[in-house]
Amino acid sequence: MRFLWGSSDAGPSRQQDTAAAGAGDATPAAAATTASSSSCSSPSTPAPKDSAAAKTSSPAPEPAHLLSRFERTVADEEKYQEQQYQTLEEVPGCMRLFDEFLMCYALVPQLRNMYRHGELRDCTYKFDDFKYCMSMKGEDSEERRKLWIRRRAEWWASRRVGASSEDVWDARTEPLDNFPPLYPEDPTTANM
Repeated sequence: MRFLWGSSDAGPSRQQDTAAAGAGDATPAAAATTASSSSCSSPSTPAPKDSAAAKTSSPAPEPAHLLSRFERTVADEEKYQEQQYQTLEEVPGCMRLFDEFLMCYALVPQLRNMYRHGELRDCTYKFDDFKYCMSMKGEDSEERRKLWIRRRAEWWASRRVGASSEDVWDARTEPLDNFPPLYPEDPTTANM
């Protein structure tokens, strides 16, 4: 499974959802490996010996508790994207995506990125959005909307699951010893 990066227009607020996604060390690359290997038979289940039987048998759906963190996050994001893109008219057109790609290379956004991050901004993901839009031209309108929703859900899920600049603190699982420190009830007797 290939991860497709989308444009940076903001969707619903995800700060609370990122914390709710849970802890884990899954990365988008690890999730891609998990997602691509999830359709294969597991090591505990022997593969069918007859290749014709393997082609006719459909893989059983995985229980919800066996889904990876990335797959659960994609499912959550698809719900958000369904609300954002309710009709095909709300899905960005190819010319809009191409304009966003060209605007990404404009002088002001590049200078801002140089100031903030010390390097020029890489806008190839915006061009990938444009190419993806062009590749969807042969699909019917409802299928294009669903494909765009899936693409945006994968993009947001990879941002939620992957490393973030907000990952500064580690969540404590148990309280500190002697915190807050215990003080005597009468402060005047403690100083004497």
